[in-house]
Order: sequence, then C-alpha cells, then structure tokens
Amino acid sequence: MRKIGVHRLFTYQWWKGVFDRILAFIAIVASSPLLAILAIMIRLDSPGTAIFRREQVGKNGRIFTAYKFRTMHINNDDHVYKAYIAKYVMEDAPYTIDKNGQGVYKVVDDPRVTRFGDLLRKTNLDELPQLFNVLKGEMSFVGPRPDIPFAVAMYKDWHRERLGIKPGITGLWQVCGRKGLSFEDMVHLDIEYIKKQSMFLDAKILILTLGTILKRDGS
Repeated sequence: MRKIGVHRLFTYQWWKGVFDRILAFIAIVASSPLLAILAIMIRLDSPGTAIFRREQVGKNGRIFTAYKFRTMHINNDDHVYKAYIAKYVMEDAPYTIDKNGQGVYKVVDDPRVTRFGDLLRKTNLDELPQLFNVLKGEMSFVGPRPDIPFAVAMYKDWHRERLGIKPGITGLWQVCGRKGLSFEDMVHLDIEYIKKQSMFLDAKILILTLGTILKRDGS
C-alpha cells in the first residue's frame, strides 16, 4: 500500500489542522442552542453533570481529557465493561453472539445507560462535545477513535500504529459498511486510513458519517 510522500503529508496535516479548527468553531457556534438543550435534558433525565470527562490516549500516546455528553448513571459499576474490553483487545472476542450467529462487539443492554443517554448514543449526539477537543487541537474530525489507557496498556506492538496520528470523532472503520468489526479488524482499518490519508478521503468519510447519523445507526 503506497504511503504518501513526506512533504505532501506535512502539507496535508497542516491544512487538515486548519480546517479542523475552523470547522469545529463554526460547528460549535451553529450547534450552541442544541448543545444547551441537550445539556438541560441530560440533567433532567438523571442526576449528575451533563458533560462526561474521561482520559483518552491521543497521538503518540499522549493523554488528554475527552468530552462527551453523559449517557450513563453516575457512580456505576464498570467491571463488566472492563472485563469485556480486556477480552476484546487481548482475545479479539465479541461481547456476545446475536440471533444470526454474528459477533456483537459492544456491550448491549447496558444497565449503566440512561433513557436519554440511549437516544444520544443512537443518534451519535453524545459525541458533540468532542468538537471542543478538535478546537483545542487534541482531536481531528477524522482519525482513529481514541481509546482509554486501560485498553492501550494491553495493545500488541502493531496495534500502537493507530496512535501515530490524532484520534478522530469518526473514521474509516465506522463508515466501512461492515457491522460487528473485531478489534483487530478495526485496527487494520485505522492503519489503512493512516497510510491513505488525504483531504479527499477525509471528505468522503465525513459525508458517509453524516449518512450513518441520519439513518440513526449509532456505533
């Protein structure tokens, strides 16, 4: 798979950073009424703050604080989630098997999720606060999804290739049209994106992401 040239890569990444910040600023201003309404709805639906902050692993292993709308009850027990993440990363195993015999690679029927949080996840609106991470230069619109330190600590050496660029709100594997991706399938697609990254590919992924959101196919 051909890698893009060093000069072209530098130019692309520079312009991508400029584009990310400009688009994030415009999106934050345009969506500010929606952000306020969603924050109020979250507070009315369940006790706790509207914004959920969590340490994530960014480019080259740098830790940053990622923002999302809170979709879970506070003070919940996450041992089931952590046990699944360990199994997902280390064994490439699904959480469960659906009625068609296909692997399901996410926690389903999660009792930690609130009623309104479930809607936010299905519509991907819980991701909106990550616009501030993009504005701060910690994330990009397109790139590998950021992971938690607990999971990254279990990565194999080749898995760490996905940490070579800024993480993104969306990425290639989210819009590749495949359901039930295993962890290693996801990593392969992230690495493929890194090797092929371009403004054209980013635009294509953003357009496909919009279509996914409109179909309410939350991932």
